[in-house]
Amino acid sequence: MNFEPEFFNRLELLISSIGVVLGFFFCIILVAKKNKNSKANFFLSVYLLAFSIRAGKALFHNYYEINDSILALFLGLFLLIGPSLWFYVKHLYKNSDSLKRIDYHLQYTPFFLVMVFSVFIPNNSVTNSRVFYFGLFLHGLIYCFYSLYWLLQAPNIHDVLSKQLKIKKWLIAFILCTTLMFIDALLIFFDLVPFYPSSTFLFSFIIIFLAILGSANLWLFEDEKKKYSTSTLDNKKASEYSNQLNQFMENDKLFLDPELTLVKLAERMNISSKQLSQIINQIENTNYSQYIAKYRVEEAKKKLKTPDFYNYKIATIAFESGFNSISSFNDTFKKLTNTTAIDYRESFIKKSELDL
Repeated sequence: MNFEPEFFNRLELLISSIGVVLGFFFCIILVAKKNKNSKANFFLSVYLLAFSIRAGKALFHNYYEINDSILALFLGLFLLIGPSLWFYVKHLYKNSDSLKRIDYHLQYTPFFLVMVFSVFIPNNSVTNSRVFYFGLFLHGLIYCFYSLYWLLQAPNIHDVLSKQLKIKKWLIAFILCTTLMFIDALLIFFDLVPFYPSSTFLFSFIIIFLAILGSANLWLFEDEKKKYSTSTLDNKKASEYSNQLNQFMENDKLFLDPELTLVKLAERMNISSKQLSQIINQIENTNYSQYIAKYRVEEAKKKLKTPDFYNYKIATIAFESGFNSISSFNDTFKKLTNTTAIDYRESFIKKSELDL
């Protein structure tokens, strides 16, 4: 089947435009989110705006000529990306106490200088202009490498439990994606890859990837609840209680008690129910009901795949795993495993028969 060049041109334009549209869309959404994680979201929106304008310029410049001074203005947007990445990492990781107002001013000064003096920046192959372009890309890569180094070295605020690890994984992916885009810019600079469509294609794919990853962790873009702001429970003590709580669940299997409540569990740990709720919310990144349900479902899964329990009724296994109703068990099991208890057990029964 033969395709006309015009077909590929339109396909390139379509794919490349996706990233630009999504970038502007997410930027607007982040800016519009009030009373949320405003500082981190603000720097993420600046990051997206700068990259989206850059990609949009690349699309436009592929079809139309642009004045050299205007091109320099667009190139200067690269100087927004590195600092915005760095500030986003610091604020999202909740370790921005060391940042002062002067830090923001200094980090963004190169961008404003380029904006002011863009008319004097040449856009041709002379040595001075190539040094300038190379400096832009190197500037971004330095921020990427330093942000990644800082993040990997940064202590875990909650002595490492699920929430902090998820934030770190998201930020690592975010930094690596940004690094990839700057590396692509350098490859274009040295004529190792074509300027178009590589930069805009890559931007679109990365924006889509980050959108999918972010949609699975929407809490990353919202403020941590402040209902425990007056709590006297510090991070170290909270982590110790969290470890004790997990031991109670895994060793003593307190979740098997269908009458177990937040208050009863807190009494067992000699802490208040509010403190226990804080520990589960902030460290385990879930609520009490979901936390207990997770252990009960895991217990049910062990029984369902064990031959000794193949003849047991599903209801019996549900009650022996700590659930007090079969409907609650079915709903929770399906939600956490994406399958029913019956189908889950049948898959192991069939496997056992095949092994025989």
